Amino acid sequence: MKSMRYLGMRHHSHQYWLNIMNQSAYKELANDNYNQGPLVAALENRVAHLLDKPKAMLFNKGTTCQLAALKTICQASKNNRVILHAKSHIAFDEQDAYQALMGLEGVILGTEAAPFTARDLKSIKHKAAVLTVELPLRRVGFKLTAWEELLKMRQWCDEHQVHFHMDGARLWESTHFYQRSLAEIAALFDSAYVSLYKGIGGISGALLVGSETFIAQCSVWRDRLGSNMYSTFPALITGLEGIDKNLPKIPSWVDRAQEINTLLNSIEAIKVNQADTNGFQLHVKGNKTQLNQQLNQLQQQYNLVLCKPFENMDNQDLLYTEIQVGAEHEKISNEEILAFFNQLFS
Repeated sequence: MKSMRYLGMRHHSHQYWLNIMNQSAYKELANDNYNQGPLVAALENRVAHLLDKPKAMLFNKGTTCQLAALKTICQASKNNRVILHAKSHIAFDEQDAYQALMGLEGVILGTEAAPFTARDLKSIKHKAAVLTVELPLRRVGFKLTAWEELLKMRQWCDEHQVHFHMDGARLWESTHFYQRSLAEIAALFDSAYVSLYKGIGGISGALLVGSETFIAQCSVWRDRLGSNMYSTFPALITGLEGIDKNLPKIPSWVDRAQEINTLLNSIEAIKVNQADTNGFQLHVKGNKTQLNQQLNQLQQQYNLVLCKPFENMDNQDLLYTEIQVGAEHEKISNEEILAFFNQLFS
């Protein structure tokens, strides 16, 4: 039986992860213990250097990472208001944990179709502690905020003494769009979170970067949120390996996503939104159950996983799916992709 091929992220076997760790030179470093040790230092220093920030701090997960950051910011300013997009990961994918667990108050901006702009900030009636921007905003199709808008937001934050925080779970995939380095993008923000398991391809983990004072202040909330792990060496080793091996390749994944995006635009039955990063959304009318049944059948027929199952779009008579390009995309040809989707939508 042929093995399944994946265009984007995939679930790996235990043996896959064991092989990466066994073959890694990083395994020779002494093991970590409660977020301390040479492995932790190597990863934190590497990410701090890439983003040109004074300090980085390891977390077990992006959710706890950003909860700690937001709570620390709000405590320091004695203001619980957090500005964020309605479709941001913090608001949409974390069950409003920032409110339910941390007692913070959301100031919601933006539409369901696009990131908010600097002009939207004029609607804010009460001073907030922090402005958060997710780069890219996954739930509206991996869309990136225009550089000019980020500059205006930076200026607005300076004028209103508001902390500027980046949800950079997919920052690694965003440099191609901006034609700027990780450090140049991060320079606009007071703090940022980055993920180790998406484009980087590590097994898990997240890092928060910012000033030395800010990171030190976040430490107590890392402990309170259960992110002071006894040992996380699989995340550390595979994260460092991913930075070495996958990070340099990510711009080529964005190129491939844009190539596939153009290819799929030739199919009349669907609408494909622009690919700012290595991911984009595909929209189509149809019956969700039937379409997902067909999708599953074609996946088995072609030994391909090209997209996620289809879901209903909010307040629209449309379905959508996400297409992402990852480390194994070269195993799949454009001809196979076009044939797959032509058959799916025929």
